[in-house]
Amino acid sequence: MKTLPAEHLDRGSALGLLADARSGRVIYTAAAMPAVWPSLFHLAPDGGVLLRTAADSGLAQAIGGTLVAFEADDLHTEDGTGWCVTLLGRAVVGAEDHTTGTLEIHILPEAVHGRRFPASADA
Repeated sequence: MKTLPAEHLDRGSALGLLADARSGRVIYTAAAMPAVWPSLFHLAPDGGVLLRTAADSGLAQAIGGTLVAFEADDLHTEDGTGWCVTLLGRAVVGAEDHTTGTLEIHILPEAVHGRRFPASADA
């Protein structure tokens, strides 16, 4: 498998791609083990990630106030093109909505890294 060169994106470009995505993954630590939580999300006005989860979920129990990563991508396996954005930041867990049993998690943007994988000239 050939590895294509990656273009590193500035913060604004990376957040622009993240704003158009609808699903991603929260990467966190649970009981000293790495964990991944797929989730729907949207971008907050401050460039952070907002998502909702069940108040009694493992994610909600593990991440309040901790440093987490959030990753979203749009990769095309047929030609290796696409992009990947990772946001690192503190997770702020909101109050439970008792009517739905969910709560909002806001991942505050401390660092944003993005890469675009362009088509190769010989593809």
